[in-house]
Amino acid sequence: MKLQEKRIFEATILIISLSIIVCILGLPLDLLLPDATLYGMISKEMYLTGDYINLYSLGYDWLDKPHLPFWLTALSFHLFGVSNFAYKIPGVLVFCLGAVYTYKFAILHYNKKTALLSVVILITSFHSVLSNFDVRAEPFLTGFLIASFYYFSKYLKQKNFISLIWASFFAGLAIMTKGIFAILPITFGLGGHFLYYKDWKNLFNPVWVLVVAMILLFIGPELYSLYVQFDMHPEKVVFGQTNVSGLKFFFWDSQFGRFFNTAPIKGSGDIFFFLHTLLWAFLPWGLLFYIATFFRFKSFKKGTQKEMITLFGSLLTILIFSLSKFQLAHYTNIIFPLMAVLCADFVLSILENKDTVFTKLTQYLQVFTSIILVVLPFVMLYLFQQLPNLSFVGFVILSIGGFIWIARNVQTRLIQLMYFSAVSAILTYTFLMIHFYPTILPYQSGAEAALQVNEKYEGKGHLIDNKTRRFDFEFYLDELVERVKVADLENHKGAVFYSNKKELKELVEKNIAFDTLEVIPFYPITRLSLKFINPETRQEVLDEKYLIQIK
Repeated sequence: MKLQEKRIFEATILIISLSIIVCILGLPLDLLLPDATLYGMISKEMYLTGDYINLYSLGYDWLDKPHLPFWLTALSFHLFGVSNFAYKIPGVLVFCLGAVYTYKFAILHYNKKTALLSVVILITSFHSVLSNFDVRAEPFLTGFLIASFYYFSKYLKQKNFISLIWASFFAGLAIMTKGIFAILPITFGLGGHFLYYKDWKNLFNPVWVLVVAMILLFIGPELYSLYVQFDMHPEKVVFGQTNVSGLKFFFWDSQFGRFFNTAPIKGSGDIFFFLHTLLWAFLPWGLLFYIATFFRFKSFKKGTQKEMITLFGSLLTILIFSLSKFQLAHYTNIIFPLMAVLCADFVLSILENKDTVFTKLTQYLQVFTSIILVVLPFVMLYLFQQLPNLSFVGFVILSIGGFIWIARNVQTRLIQLMYFSAVSAILTYTFLMIHFYPTILPYQSGAEAALQVNEKYEGKGHLIDNKTRRFDFEFYLDELVERVKVADLENHKGAVFYSNKKELKELVEKNIAFDTLEVIPFYPITRLSLKFINPETRQEVLDEKYLIQIK
C-alpha cells in the first residue's frame, strides 16, 4: 500500500471512530416528537401484546407506514427491553450496513480511495447523523437501498444470479420500510445509466420481470399483514370511512396518491424545497454535491465512461421528490450514499486531472465550511448561556488532535481539507448530543410525565380518549396506556391522566373534579425560536402540561 493511501485509510478510521462516539452519545437520548415517539409506541405495543400483524396508534387501527421497521424494533425490545437504545439500535445497525455497502459499491465502480472518501462523506453528513439519533424509516432505507444498488451493479458486471437475488431481497426490504416509491432511486439510477450508454440489451432484459416477481415474493409478509388487518375487515373505519383496502393503500394511496395529492393524507410542497434543503441536510457536503453534479455533466462532452447510476439515481429522485406535495428534509437521506460516491469521485478526479479551477473552488468551500462548523457550537453555547461541560471539552481536545494528525500525515491539500471538514462536522454533532439535545429534550414533557407516573403513581397512567397525540408519554410509560372517554372519567376515580389546558378546561366545564399533581413545562422543540433558546426569555414561550388525578 502506498504511503499516502495508507494515511488516507488511517484518516478514515479516525473519522469512523469519532463518528461512532457521536452515535453512542445519541443512543440513550429521548426520542423526538412526533414521528420517532409514534414509531416507538407502535413497536412497543407490538412487543407487549405479541400482535405482529395489526398496527395501532391512539387506540385505533393505523394505516400509514409498512411493518418492517416495527418488526425489527419489536425484536430489539425483546432482546434489550423497551428503551431509547433498543429503539434506535436496529436503524443504526442497518445504516452501518449501508456504509459498508457504500464502500463496496465505490470499490466496484472506482477504487479504494474513492470508497474511503465516500464513507467519510456519508457518515459525517448532517442528516445521516441526525437520523441515527432521531430514528425513523430513513436509516433503514439508506442501508437497504445502497445494498440493492451494489448487488444490481455486481450482477451487471459479473452476471451472477445470486447477486440478483440479493438485490431483489434488499429492494423488498426497502419497500417493506417505506412503500413502492422506495425503489424509485434504483429504477432511476439503473435506467438512467442504461439510457446514457444506450445499453438497450440490459434495459430491455427479460430478467427484470423475474426481479419484479422476486420482489413481490419478498414483500409477501407485508402484503399478508395488510390484508389481514384491513382487507378482511371492510367494516373498520379508517380515514373516516369503511371498505378501506390496506393493499390498495400500500400500492397506490400511500405513494402515488400522495404524489398526486389525491390520497386521504394530503400535503403541500414547494418545487425548490430540496434544492436549498440539501445545502444543510447534506452539510458539510451540500455545495460540494452541486459542484460535483455540474462537473459530471460537464464531463459528458468529453465522453466520460464512468457509471451514471449515482448521478441519475440522485438527481431524478430529488426531482420526483420536488414535484411531490410531500416534502420533508429527511426524504433525501436514502440517496446520500449515491451523493457521497459522486462527491468523492469528483474530488479525486479534479486532483488526478490537475483541474486548478475546481480544486481551488473546492478548497475555499471546505475551508469556509470547516470554520463555520467549528465556530457554531460556541455560538450556541453563548446563546444557551452555558459553559462547555468536561465531556465536550475532552472532545474538543480530541478534535484538535485529529486536526493536527491529519495536517501532518495527509499531504494532498484538498484531501486534507475534506478530512478537516469531517472532523469539524463531528465536533458540531458532538455538541448537539452533549449539550443541545439534553438541554431541550425535557421540554417535550411526555417522557418526564411518564417518569413521574412510573415512580409515584404506578399502574395509574391514563389518557383522555380524544385522539390527541401523546406518543412520548405512551412510549415511556411502563405499561400500555389506558384511554378513557370524558363521559367515563367519573368511573375512574384515582386514575392519573396526562393532560393539557384545553382538556382541563373541558373537565371544569363538565364539573369533573380533579387534583393537579404535577405541572410540567412544555415546548415543541422541533420549532425552535431565539426566545426559547435564550434562558432569560424561555419562560415567555413555554406552555404547560399536567398530571391530574380524578377525585
